[in-house]
Amino acid sequence: MEFHRPSRKIPTVPIIPLIDILAILLIYFAVEYDPKVKRNVLNIELALAQDSATVEVNDPAAVLAIASDGSVTLDATRIHEGMLVEYLKVFREKFPTRRLELEPDKGIPLERFIQIQNALIQAGMNPRDVPSRVKLPGSQLNNE
Repeated sequence: MEFHRPSRKIPTVPIIPLIDILAILLIYFAVEYDPKVKRNVLNIELALAQDSATVEVNDPAAVLAIASDGSVTLDATRIHEGMLVEYLKVFREKFPTRRLELEPDKGIPLERFIQIQNALIQAGMNPRDVPSRVKLPGSQLNNE
């Protein structure tokens, strides 16, 4: 005995609305996509002068001064751009026992300060052995 089975209707998927939805999603993701760009960063921990221990010294020392325009002088001798490493190497050869102190101006860019630190390293000096001259808040030197 055979039972009557109604013929099944094949379900149809509406393709056109799906293409519209897919196009809208594609436009949305294209607009909202934020590419991650790799960039170089440098972690810097700056010490504040009032947080650090300061020491008053009377010993003579050579001064490596950095002006706010980025120019560098070593004991009143202006150093041409790109020649700092060579000047520091000659300084170390001629005066091996003489101390060097760094005197940065207030307005120097951080990038220039880092370049000076790199020049000290390339010249064979440890930047930690080159103290910076500072003006303490409320001192007599801070009459600007």
